[in-house]
Amino acid sequence: MGTPTNNEAAHCRRAVVALTLLLPLLIASGCAKKMSAPPPPPPPPDFSIIGESDNRLQESLFKGDQAVLSNQDIDRILTARITLEDRHRLAVLRLDARNTWIQEIANLEARNSEQFLASIGKSPQFTQIRFMPTLLIPERRTTPYLREAAARFQADLLLIYGTRVRTFRRDRIIGTDEVSAEAVVESVLLDVRTGIVIHTTQATESISAKKTPGDLNFSQTVAKAQTEATGKALLKLADAVVAFVDTTK
Repeated sequence: MGTPTNNEAAHCRRAVVALTLLLPLLIASGCAKKMSAPPPPPPPPDFSIIGESDNRLQESLFKGDQAVLSNQDIDRILTARITLEDRHRLAVLRLDARNTWIQEIANLEARNSEQFLASIGKSPQFTQIRFMPTLLIPERRTTPYLREAAARFQADLLLIYGTRVRTFRRDRIIGTDEVSAEAVVESVLLDVRTGIVIHTTQATESISAKKTPGDLNFSQTVAKAQTEATGKALLKLADAVVAFVDTTK
């Protein structure tokens, strides 16, 4: 092998110098690539129930619910607008009618019913108000069956109400026994055409009574107090129904 010329030696020196300058740059670049963190992954989609106003949950998350009502039917029910302009015939149904064993109590209950219908009749909205005949009351007192019975009775609206009474007795060794009766009456006003409940209300009344010489026993005193408290609660409930009907056209 011959001795390299001056040009070849100079070329080799320049190559070594260039390699010496590039090597740190290549090492730094590789380290920088290793040390730089990758960009963060995108956030997962929001599946929360409470979302933005333009992306609200509008249907049931439970598929079994639609076996009773579909999401579309529920939406129609919730957005329906019902007017009472052509609802003039009212049927009334008491769910918990009881049999009385004292004539005075039976007379009081009959008076309560008459006054109840008369109070509702104060509304000019109604042209016909009648109690549902016993023969039409279905054995299964669910909304679909009650609605069907009201339709057969040609009623536009069905007022269903029930009562419950609590009594507090005060038996005295000396003096006259006393009783306090608290009656709670609840009602639901059902639109027969659509099956939608358009109004609900509750009324409460209390009354205190003492045994009188005309009472056969203290049980009759209690029964009278219960019936009178129920009658007062029914009148209050009737006023609430009339107020709603007269302001909803």
